[in-house]
Amino acid sequence: MIKGTVGRGWQLQEWLYQFDPDSEFRGWAWWDVTYSVEGHVRIWVDSWGESFFACDELRWLAYTAGGQEVSGPVLLDSTTWVSAAR
Repeated sequence: MIKGTVGRGWQLQEWLYQFDPDSEFRGWAWWDVTYSVEGHVRIWVDSWGESFFACDELRWLAYTAGGQEVSGPVLLDSTTWVSAAR
């Protein structure tokens, strides 16, 4: 069981379902991953212009992949991604 931030745990299957592209509950789509010279990893997703979207599953993915500090989401213009992707 993965501990969620809303007071109850997620079953593994429930958590994995949130990454299904056909899920009606997912408010984002994978876009890219970039790395900075400081060693930071930035996960880019498309929220289709929504200023708020569910992302706890993404945050826990970053932690389970070894992230030591996770922040965001931060809404940025695609031009920021273009400069980071170079």
